Amino acid sequence: MLKRVLSLGVCLSATLGAAQSTLEREFQQTVRPFVNSYCAGCHSGSSPAAQFDLKSFTTLESVTKEFPRWQLVMARLNAQEMPPKPVPPPPADARRRVIQWIQSLRAEEIRKSAGDPGIVLPRRLSNAEYSYTIADLTGQELQPTKEFPLDPANQAGFDNSGESLTMSPALLTKYLQAARDVADHLVFKPDTLDFAPYPMLVETDREKYAIQRIVNFYYAQPTDFADYFQAAWRYKNRAAIGKPMATLTSIAAESKVSAKYLPVVWGILHESGAVGPVAKLQRMWREIPPGAAPQLLRARCVEMRDFVVKIRKHTAMQFAAPKVRGLPAGSQPLLSWKNLQFATHRRQADVSVLRNDGDIQQPLPPIPQFPDLHRETAPYWTAVSASMRAGDADLIVPAAQRAIYEAAFQHFASVFPDAFYVSERGRYFPDDRYDKGRLLSAGYHNTMGYFRDDVPLMELILDEKGQKELERLWNEFDFVAAYTERTWEQYYLNQSGEVDGKGDEAGSPRPANHAIADAAIIQELKEKYLAKWASNPGNDSVAQEAITHHFVGVNTTLRALEEEHAKAEPKHLDALLALAERAYRRPLAKSERDDLLAYYRELRGKTDGSHEDAVRGTLVSILMSPDFLYRIDLLDPKLGPVRTALPPRMPGTLPLSPYALASRLSYFVWSSMPDAELLSHAASGDLTRPEVLLAQTRRMLKSDRVRGLATEFGGNWLEFRHFETSNTVDRDRFPQFTNELRQAMFEEPVRFLEDAIRSNRSVLDMLYGRYTFVNPVLAKHYGIPGVTGAADHWVRVDDADQYNRGGILPMSVFLTQNSPGLRTSPVKRGHWVVRDVLGQVIPPPPPVVPELPSDESKAELPIRDMLAKHRQNPLCSACHAKFDGAGLAFEGYGPVGESRAKDLAGRPVDAKAEFPGGGEGSGIEGVKEWIREKRQGEFVENVTRKLVAYALNRSLQLSDEDLVERIVQRLPANGYRFDAVIESIVTSPQFVNARRPVQHESSEIESRR
Repeated sequence: MLKRVLSLGVCLSATLGAAQSTLEREFQQTVRPFVNSYCAGCHSGSSPAAQFDLKSFTTLESVTKEFPRWQLVMARLNAQEMPPKPVPPPPADARRRVIQWIQSLRAEEIRKSAGDPGIVLPRRLSNAEYSYTIADLTGQELQPTKEFPLDPANQAGFDNSGESLTMSPALLTKYLQAARDVADHLVFKPDTLDFAPYPMLVETDREKYAIQRIVNFYYAQPTDFADYFQAAWRYKNRAAIGKPMATLTSIAAESKVSAKYLPVVWGILHESGAVGPVAKLQRMWREIPPGAAPQLLRARCVEMRDFVVKIRKHTAMQFAAPKVRGLPAGSQPLLSWKNLQFATHRRQADVSVLRNDGDIQQPLPPIPQFPDLHRETAPYWTAVSASMRAGDADLIVPAAQRAIYEAAFQHFASVFPDAFYVSERGRYFPDDRYDKGRLLSAGYHNTMGYFRDDVPLMELILDEKGQKELERLWNEFDFVAAYTERTWEQYYLNQSGEVDGKGDEAGSPRPANHAIADAAIIQELKEKYLAKWASNPGNDSVAQEAITHHFVGVNTTLRALEEEHAKAEPKHLDALLALAERAYRRPLAKSERDDLLAYYRELRGKTDGSHEDAVRGTLVSILMSPDFLYRIDLLDPKLGPVRTALPPRMPGTLPLSPYALASRLSYFVWSSMPDAELLSHAASGDLTRPEVLLAQTRRMLKSDRVRGLATEFGGNWLEFRHFETSNTVDRDRFPQFTNELRQAMFEEPVRFLEDAIRSNRSVLDMLYGRYTFVNPVLAKHYGIPGVTGAADHWVRVDDADQYNRGGILPMSVFLTQNSPGLRTSPVKRGHWVVRDVLGQVIPPPPPVVPELPSDESKAELPIRDMLAKHRQNPLCSACHAKFDGAGLAFEGYGPVGESRAKDLAGRPVDAKAEFPGGGEGSGIEGVKEWIREKRQGEFVENVTRKLVAYALNRSLQLSDEDLVERIVQRLPANGYRFDAVIESIVTSPQFVNARRPVQHESSEIESRR
């Protein structure tokens, strides 16, 4: 067998050698003389035309290295465009032989190298990839590269290849600063690490992070009584609304209310023997007609809610802090007790506010719990008294049935609390007309402090999962922000002197031998307060319990947090190692884990090295590691050879490791790191099975993370990637071009491409689609009616062609970026269509090109006539003939992409055009029809080439031609859909393999000996 293989190899080598010899001979005997006779006059010397020196190619090898340029030579010769007139054309037979030689060389090179993955250089993550990866790694949009220089593009126009992504010392410094900035966002939780949207280095930011999470949780809960009344009505009328089998649980889910609370509300609406507020609520409920229209139904439910809120406002329990002679009213131990009473009595009613019929004018009694009101509650009670004197009929009860009515009010309060939670509180609560104060505030004077008040939410609304989540958020609040310890320390230093008679703004000196938060210090101060209470028999009896409850609570919380912080440190290190695995996109070797932990210990051992500082420093080292910063899609020698069922590979290549393949796939489809599911398939090794690879590709293409592909591939291919920061438009002349419109212009093609990819639409929709996506800002610019709302409200417009929109060609981002400010540019617009959209290679312009007038309003001639004069120059006419016609068809759009009938000088615009290659048309429809009839194949091939180059992270080479041709041939049978292109790429030998490193090849030869 070995002899047969060697014999076959010798024969193959001989055949290839003969082919090379023939091509070399024909090059020297036929091609070079042709070039010298008909091409070198322009394409040689120090300033060759189109910067293409054909005389410099002296060997077959030199031609092969720059074969794409020779393909352009073949295209020009086929089109008989070279040499340009008036130079006499070469003999047809000579031209034909050169064309055939180029075709033969192309075919030979494809045969030799088809499927070659090429040299994919190790390279750093691009700015975009780095930002997306950090976002996916941290869960936060941190924009770490906003101060980085722009990434250069490779020959294919993409900034994701090793050809262009180099690292300089200055850039490395920026990466270091970015890594430190990311580490500053670390959040240390009891059992893991997380990231905040802002740095978490100071206490106020830590508080903001934790508080906002709790408040957002509160606001997300369904606590509007009207929603429950409406859901109950739907259940009551379930047969009439076509859902006879509905249950309270299913209605709750459909109505997005609590399945736990809805039955409680349903119960009080239908219980028998009701009196007082329950009876009135039931009457309002019964008066809602069965077939109520949505607006009427909502209005009636709101009326019921307002009735409930009014009753509960007047009957809510009120409390004052207990009094201790010699202590101010705002003393924390006493106010904490007041807070607790409010929090635990929100489902009770103060029935003392009820009036017997006939004695409405009697004054209100004092609060039963505390006869002497503190001054901060007086405004509230004044308002309540005024309401009662006005004779609120709903609070008047029959004297003979007072006990029954009191029970009804208590039952009503039990179902309808006066508040499900308190998210904001001032110093003078419960009077909420003044001093709203901080979120989750305890209401202490000018000293910080927070208090949890959400018992009804826990008892009535939240299920077990919700209860655990809220408990976790409050626990994390104290763990992350240490609010109990900080409140205690501020109180000790700024207010605790009150117990010694120093006044309510006096503190105690810092203890000499203890930390302020030590248990001994807390116990000592508690005993002082209890002694103060005991010194006067007239003090409120409940004050003793209030003082003990406060100090014991503070000490218990602080001791529990100390223990929790100690237990959290090893959990943080485990989380850090898990984060490193995600950052490296593969498992950590034991040596890597040991190195990271050793570095953490080194940082921890430094003077004053805290646990948090050491973890942050270790994270910086992870983010600066080449394993994170670089893409090296090669076979990992530690993993060994990988068996693969994917396409056969050419000699000299090996399959990518599963983890390298996962990264290559995710950075192609998402411009970011693999997710957990993709990495799990890499871990199991089955990602190299075609059916698994395709299944993962299809899953990923439906993810919203495919926006990375739409933005980075589409933005670089169509050259709008940096339009978000474009400032070329004169805003004095075009005041409608606001930052909001600029952002909307950028967003339109991104959303269009994202939808096309996720919905697996035809690539031809980019050309011929009659739809687009707009927000209110862009809709106004386009004159599309009926689109309202916030700037982030985007809708698909299916009849966009009625407004001269649809597909990518008339998108304002392209029309604007290809206009030079104060006029349109048919040259730039047409050049963009022919070069970027259709893929035609256009040589660069001559060094000196006469400029057209910059301001259309001041030009003597329309742009069409100025271009006609410009094309009279023979040096310009050949190239301009390739794209001016396509650009003139866009004259119906102004410099910022607005539809127009007149140019800036008031002249009627003419959008008629003679298109390259023959044919006439007008406007955007004319362009589309010209492409459909003459150039559609070029567009399809161009999209394919661009996607292949983007996926492989390099410029295309001859070995890719066979892949491109197979994809293009496959597309019509698959409806030109995106998945037909992408799936062919990800299962190609180029995508799943890598060139074998020299050391691998030599070791494998040794093993075979």
